[in-house]
Amino acid sequence: MRNVLTRRRCLTGLAATALCTPTVIGVSPPRAAPLPDLPTLAPSEALLLRPGDDTFAAYQPAFNARVMVEPQLRALCRTTSAVKLMVDWCRTNAVPFALRAGGHCYEGLSQSPSVVIDTRLINQITVDVASATVTAGAGASLGEIYTALSKIAVPGKRGQQFALPAGSCPTVGAAGHVLGGGYGFLARPLGLACDSLDGVELIDAHAAVVEADAQRHSDLFWACRGGGGGSFGVATRFRFRLHPLGSLNVFGMSLRLSPAHAVKVMRDWQAWAPQAPRPVTALMRISRRADGNLDLRCFGQSTGSAAQLRRELKVLGASPQITTMSVFAAIRHFAGSDGWQYASVPMKGKSDYAAGPLGDDGIAALMNGIQRAKSPITVICDPYGGAIADTAPDVTAFAHRAARYCMQYVTTWSDGREAAHLDDVRGLYAAMRPFVSGGAYVNYCDLDLADWAQAYWGRNLARLRQIKSAVDPDNVFRHAQSIAPA
Repeated sequence: MRNVLTRRRCLTGLAATALCTPTVIGVSPPRAAPLPDLPTLAPSEALLLRPGDDTFAAYQPAFNARVMVEPQLRALCRTTSAVKLMVDWCRTNAVPFALRAGGHCYEGLSQSPSVVIDTRLINQITVDVASATVTAGAGASLGEIYTALSKIAVPGKRGQQFALPAGSCPTVGAAGHVLGGGYGFLARPLGLACDSLDGVELIDAHAAVVEADAQRHSDLFWACRGGGGGSFGVATRFRFRLHPLGSLNVFGMSLRLSPAHAVKVMRDWQAWAPQAPRPVTALMRISRRADGNLDLRCFGQSTGSAAQLRRELKVLGASPQITTMSVFAAIRHFAGSDGWQYASVPMKGKSDYAAGPLGDDGIAALMNGIQRAKSPITVICDPYGGAIADTAPDVTAFAHRAARYCMQYVTTWSDGREAAHLDDVRGLYAAMRPFVSGGAYVNYCDLDLADWAQAYWGRNLARLRQIKSAVDPDNVFRHAQSIAPA
């Protein structure tokens, strides 16, 4: 199983330094105006931290150290009432602010040189066994939710655990993940994280508490399932449906190939993985080896039998190692021993959707681009299909359900050669333009995109703008890629 690498382990493998305190920080934004007198909040309600305060630095690291920004004030809210007060104070005083929960934003959109309303301390988790639901504060990480679920057995189902179909990186915040859709290893059998969302509590632009679900504020609830974070309000609490699951079969296989041979393997993978039986999820990770060849690593899991999985994997012509383990053991396996510690490295990520299989010329462009780039670039391909495609693209705000697979391009560095790394990943992305759909995944946000709103939301954009006009016509909640009112 040493060949199984997830996004988290890929990033730390590409840049093994700056894991806690970033050493590379992007260009500082213009200095913000002085803040008015701060609101009065007891320590039991919030921590109002300024630069130089004892604990300020502990909350400062961002996932992408390249775009890290130091705020004048970080309001670490512990309660919904504290969030209400901070939103009202910012709105009344016309103070710009950003919203942060988990802090895995690729472009630092959860940061501000002025004020950050930070919900990481609202992280309470409650499991209701009778209704098979979990309620989580907006500051809860996926790992914290998974750990809570691992301690509770499914009544009357020996050997089963409750599962939430969400991402594989434990330090990702549940809030941003689900608001953008939420892909993970259980998406093909069980759907995206947003498909298991039953309700969300938000603080709206008038600093009022709003409970949104299928019956109450249903348009807003629709927008919260794929519309991205930071546009409609401050999410403070989520309620998810849980899924009882028995053991999983986890696999990994590695192929070291020339670019020409890699084209054939990728052709076989893209014809099979998005249309495999829905229990099977098989990601493909492509990177360059030191000897100039390519490393193709197919890894994933199945909720079905080991025999079925072994038969399916024969299409790739290699013998996989398959291990049966519990739901939580599989989470620990993919996270790795270091995956439970928040990482901060300089990086750049981009994404694409393949609407159908790439032709050999498109695959060759991908393989040759990875091989010829002067900087290490990793491409991770996530297969769609299965339960993702069962839901029509307009039933939730997540618009890419019909895609064959998503490609994520990632480069990280510790050598100070930021410009070279950015040029290389942008060059590979440009070379793929003739072969892809033009769509992009909002959870892999990318400030390079010219028509980013269309790329993220496609035909759902018009409805999202209408909802924004209804709930936040003055655009109180905004960032560089937030949804604007119609």
